[in-house]
Amino acid sequence: MLSKIPKSQIKPWSIFISLFLAGMILAGCTLPSPSTPTQTLIPPSPTPILPSPTPLVPLNTPTAIPPTQTPLPTVTPTSVPGVINFTLGTTAAVETGTVQPGQVISYTISAGQLQPMILILESTHADVTLGVFEPNGNMLLDPAKKWNRWQAWLPKTEVYTIQVNGGASSENYTLTVKVAQLIKVASGATSITLSGKTINGFVFSYALSAKTGQTMTVSLNVPSTTAYLDVFGIATGVLLSPNAKATTWTGVLPETQAYIIEVIPNNAQVVNYSITISIP
Repeated sequence: MLSKIPKSQIKPWSIFISLFLAGMILAGCTLPSPSTPTQTLIPPSPTPILPSPTPLVPLNTPTAIPPTQTPLPTVTPTSVPGVINFTLGTTAAVETGTVQPGQVISYTISAGQLQPMILILESTHADVTLGVFEPNGNMLLDPAKKWNRWQAWLPKTEVYTIQVNGGASSENYTLTVKVAQLIKVASGATSITLSGKTINGFVFSYALSAKTGQTMTVSLNVPSTTAYLDVFGIATGVLLSPNAKATTWTGVLPETQAYIIEVIPNNAQVVNYSITISIP
């Protein structure tokens, strides 16, 4: 059994020590533990900025080509203007010349709204091609198409430019330009008779507008040994080939459009003729 110590025997200094130790224990409860690290708040990282895409080089930006020791010859397209005038009483003209590789030779011609124009370009190697432009630069025939024949109704009364574009080599060419004479059957009539002459031996071209399903008859009053017919639609093409050397033709029209009727003199003769066109 433990014996009790009388209160009278407890020393004052022992009480002081006890209080001091108790205070230290309480203070230790509020101090940070050395084993617990202090946490520091880290702000969130900003949203990453993606790099700008590599700029695209425009397609029409030229690429520098280092010069070679031997300079290559360069052909610069040139324009040699020429004015096409029809001889009085004709509907056609022929231009001839020589075009170099890459060269552009230009001709101008005045024509009326809705007149059909027919272009035929022949060359030594058949690679000389056409371009057709309005005065404002609008392309009626893009040279990139590389056509050597073209026919269309003209949109306005103005001056048109016809280009002859050189091919791979120096070539001689022949350009035939035809602008058909517009005709109209009188109101209430079903036919028209016209007289003409193949001046200078040129083809004479007529044009009239007709509708799908109508029947047209064309008669030429001269023998085929002197002249014959060519009939075609401006959009649909041949109805009567000149190879047939026919002087009469009847057919049902395939489309509402301009139809071209040509009187072709045999062997470029000067022929006086009359022609009757009927559309009942």
